[in-house]
Amino acid sequence: MNLLTRVKKSLRHRAAHQASQPLSKLLSLTGFGRYGPGPQLKSPEPLRQAGIPYETFRFDVAGLDRFWNELQAGSPVLRHYCSLQPYWEKRSQYHYSWTQLAPLLSREEAVYVDIASTLNSPYLEVIRALAKTRNVFVQDLVFPPGINGHEIGGSAAELPLGNASVDAMTLHCSFEHFEGTADTGFIREAARVLRPGGRVCIVPLYLGEYAFTMCDPAWGYDIRREAEPVIHLFPGWGERHGRFYGVDTLKERVLDPAHAAGLTSRVIHFENILELHPTCYTHFGLVLEKPAVG
Repeated sequence: MNLLTRVKKSLRHRAAHQASQPLSKLLSLTGFGRYGPGPQLKSPEPLRQAGIPYETFRFDVAGLDRFWNELQAGSPVLRHYCSLQPYWEKRSQYHYSWTQLAPLLSREEAVYVDIASTLNSPYLEVIRALAKTRNVFVQDLVFPPGINGHEIGGSAAELPLGNASVDAMTLHCSFEHFEGTADTGFIREAARVLRPGGRVCIVPLYLGEYAFTMCDPAWGYDIRREAEPVIHLFPGWGERHGRFYGVDTLKERVLDPAHAAGLTSRVIHFENILELHPTCYTHFGLVLEKPAVG
């Protein structure tokens, strides 16, 4: 990215940030959406009441610190991110994903894809440090279509990958941005491309007290109102679309399609996430698995 492009991008972001609050207030008055962030679900009780099974996970705070201290020692990139204040939220997300995928990525021939990612994703530093495989790919809409080196371009709901060709996939702070039917489409696509025994980790899985979509209208002014359950206009958020599932839409859009496609699911409640830091927002996660053969 040259200097002129960086300057244009910076000015565009600054203008959008300044327009975000008045635009949010204006659109809330027109009935386009509700002003302010929506209510994120933190308790698993609504899942229990809806008959959706879930597991409880407690972070070993001391063990989490040791994990990151060891990784930082060999990675200036991770050392930078871990120094971010007040707390780098992905410490917990990345650690949990690694605990779920470590056995799969201990083989040199294993194939791993980070969905809705970039070549600069900090999680790739974790994979490079701990995994034995070097078959590491990043997928995103911004990449050219098809497979180009370690980049996979196109929609996550239409991956240019063969059947049963992938061992592990992760989605960190990305699944909520899948608009339209791309979330359900990805679930079905994951069932197709995963090898038996393969896993997908979605962390966080954003749940709300009811189904809603969060939107910074400075970036998401063209969201189709009729396609979203409830829109919460969150000034200064900087994202165009963030889907929070209610227990009903979680079942309808994610869990039922996963089960119909032959995947098993585990909804995870991170019981002590706020012990890590009061700003932490990773209250739930989801692990999908394609059953092993035999």
